[in-house]
Amino acid sequence: MKQIFLLISTIMISFSVFAQREAIADSAGYHIIEQAKQRFPKFYREFQSIKANDQLIKKIRFIQQQGTGPAFASPKGEITINVEFIQTPKPNFDDNRLIVVLYHEVGHLHYYVTTKQTDWNPENSEKAAFEYSLLKTKEIAEKGDCLPLQSGLKFMKLRSEGTNLEDAHVRALKRMVTKPLYAGYLQYATSKCK
Repeated sequence: MKQIFLLISTIMISFSVFAQREAIADSAGYHIIEQAKQRFPKFYREFQSIKANDQLIKKIRFIQQQGTGPAFASPKGEITINVEFIQTPKPNFDDNRLIVVLYHEVGHLHYYVTTKQTDWNPENSEKAAFEYSLLKTKEIAEKGDCLPLQSGLKFMKLRSEGTNLEDAHVRALKRMVTKPLYAGYLQYATSKCK
């Protein structure tokens, strides 16, 4: 019962925060993505790929908001991208990390459809999203570009060292970086990515 209450609270807070964000028209958002093709070519490629091929994505929304994260996912199959991270590059959010973020959000959508709604909880959703982003960036590494995988591993480890246990991301990562799955990705990156 406590997990259901936490989930409902998280979703209600997310929707109220979404309502406060500055939504921009789809045409303007796609135009910003198109303009970013030169600065973030790998992100652009992966964005186009998921938009065309991932059937779980029902809608891509765009916001422009300082002081909030780069992207969000909702159980309705929506991904929201904060174009602030594309228009005004941020420290530690280069082309490679933006790919990790993108696949993290798609990972949430996979969690929502593979997990019974009564079992949803924020920490497990974040863990599944991090794992999905590692899976997809390893696929990119297998094609010859290790940088997104290395970026994901680096920033996941750093964030796992955080002390804000109210943050489901931190709790999920504290669990995840001690498990064989994460160690396997790390070993792959160490041995195959020179």
